Amino acid sequence: MALEAELTRLRAENARLLKLLRLTPQQAVPPGPAQGAFFEAAPGIVHHRSPQDAKVAFFGALFAARTDVYAVRYDNARTGKGGWIPAVRGGWQKGARHEDRNYLPLTAAVLAAHLKGEAHIGLYPLLDGDRCWWLAADFDGPEAMFDALMYVKAGRALQVPVALEVSRSGVGAHAWVFFTAPVPAEAARRLGTGLLREAMALRGRMTLASYDRLFPSQDLLPAGGIGNLIAAPLFKPARDNGATVFLDLETLERHEDQFAYLSALGRMTPAELKRAANRAGKVAVAAEVTRLNSASSTKTRPPAPPTLSVRLDAGIRLEQAELTPGLAATLRHAASMHNPEFHERQRMRASTWNIPRFLHCYQETIDGGLILPRGMLDTVTSLAAQAGSRLNVSDQRSPGTGQDFTCTATLTSVQRDAVTNWPGMTSACSSPRPEPGRPSWPAPSSPPIRSPLSSWSTARPWPTSGGRASASSSA
Repeated sequence: MALEAELTRLRAENARLLKLLRLTPQQAVPPGPAQGAFFEAAPGIVHHRSPQDAKVAFFGALFAARTDVYAVRYDNARTGKGGWIPAVRGGWQKGARHEDRNYLPLTAAVLAAHLKGEAHIGLYPLLDGDRCWWLAADFDGPEAMFDALMYVKAGRALQVPVALEVSRSGVGAHAWVFFTAPVPAEAARRLGTGLLREAMALRGRMTLASYDRLFPSQDLLPAGGIGNLIAAPLFKPARDNGATVFLDLETLERHEDQFAYLSALGRMTPAELKRAANRAGKVAVAAEVTRLNSASSTKTRPPAPPTLSVRLDAGIRLEQAELTPGLAATLRHAASMHNPEFHERQRMRASTWNIPRFLHCYQETIDGGLILPRGMLDTVTSLAAQAGSRLNVSDQRSPGTGQDFTCTATLTSVQRDAVTNWPGMTSACSSPRPEPGRPSWPAPSSPPIRSPLSSWSTARPWPTSGGRASASSSA
């Protein structure tokens, strides 16, 4: 009776406040996913004083993953090395086939052991049917927290609730997005990719290798495989040292009550994920990059210098200190290309472990230089102009020594056109065509060849005889 009376009083109070604030029922709907919300799935709201069974059930529901397998952490005290292996009945045997391994299931007892610190487990997020309950982005290195915070900022701009965890090392970070139901891994990864692209435009110093640190790591579950794993958070020994815990974004210190924080964390519905992923857009690389991509999640616009110092020799060297974050990120994407091997293996449901999604054709020097392929000079000029800068080019190319050659081979029509058109050019690009009997690889189409060539790649990349993608040569 007391509860019903309190409910009646609160409803009357809500009605009075709506009238006082002149709010319509539509304006007073529950908060969106970027704001606080209550965990409505069983066992409901928990906190650090909740029974252990309730905390284990909550942890298993929020960090839902494959239940037919999990990983365990091992550390070799003699060598100082460690890693992860799937938990197998009878112990791990190197070289055993996947179908011959008797994996141990992920149970409530295993989750309880993890939270107590008896075993540090890893979770496999990619479910049968190519779906997942959450998306995690892994950031490593001395600047990991800066990169992760830019990822969080990008998420806020798209109304994506992102939870930030300090990884086991105490230096890296994991950024988590949770869903109210299993969603297609492709959509979740598309959202993560878009957030990473925005974070790169905010930071300017992030590398494209971050695209390979999303979990799930693939859109499709490999045939006969279990996907990639990520370390589960809230491991007791690490938690006691301030690691594997979630941070308060205002203070960047751990939440005192981790379970209460996670219980109030917003989760995205499948419809909200679809809208956010579509808004995040597609990542453009290589010849797809024609315009400057500045960050849209901030009103701060660092001014570009009137001139950019460029040294032209074997490559194009720019000074990263002179580049705005948006221009630096755009140039890195323009000097990269889709890796056809990654897409082909994913299409075939083969493992993409250790195969990068993008091939990078730029270099960063220890003294702050960004080296791009020489054939990108026109692209660099155009993007710099869009940023409000012009190039001050110091041409340090070697003139070389002229040589006379006699060719006795019979040239094809395409080769004759090249011989006719290329003399007099200061730079040009060639791209190999598919070999007989080789399939077309799923790479984006590019503009037709033009003269002089203004981009480093003028046709879709094709594999070489070794099966690796071949970047266009620059002359």
